[in-house]
Amino acid sequence: MSSEENTFRSGLRLELPYLVDALGKDHGFLHDARQFEFLAEIVADHHRHGSAQLSSFLVAGCDRGLDAYSLCITLMEEARERSGLDFSILATDFLPANLDQAKRGVYPSASVRGLSPALVKRYFLRSRDTDKNLVRLRPGVRDMVNFRCQDIFESFSLREPMDVIVCRQVLHHFHPALVQALAGRLRQYLTPGGILVLGARMPRMPGFRHLDHALYQAV
Repeated sequence: MSSEENTFRSGLRLELPYLVDALGKDHGFLHDARQFEFLAEIVADHHRHGSAQLSSFLVAGCDRGLDAYSLCITLMEEARERSGLDFSILATDFLPANLDQAKRGVYPSASVRGLSPALVKRYFLRSRDTDKNLVRLRPGVRDMVNFRCQDIFESFSLREPMDVIVCRQVLHHFHPALVQALAGRLRQYLTPGGILVLGARMPRMPGFRHLDHALYQAV
């Protein structure tokens, strides 16, 4: 094992409790919407100009599924306007309890507070029990996301490289050196020129070109 690998793992063991604490603080759907809007623009541009479509998406460290479903809603909105736009989403997390909640797709009503009424009506069902104050993703949304129990800090296999990897819940909580090490690992799973979406902009990202608002393109 290399010294870089030892440093990565040692740092991970020290910082993981802070990460888990941070993951417990849920944001609502389409939190930091500018990232999803910009990603939608990139997808639409590829589709409009006949470039190789961005169709395979990985949400790494998906926590309870809000980012995975936010991405799905974003892409479904694009597909409403652009016929032939197809996509698949794989979302991973290392905690089975998180994945169980994500698969159910049930969240507090406050999680949709930032969405327009039209989006809420199109993609969510409100609980009939008003005391519970919950919403649930419609089946058509839940069926579009595949969930897998997977630790992104370990090697894993994919059928094919991903066009886009969204990792907004994890990397920015770490020391920059750990960010670069893990981003380098994720880069192995990207197609040439693939997009990596982070939760915050990093000062240095070797192997990537900064596009906009914590979105990076593999070079």
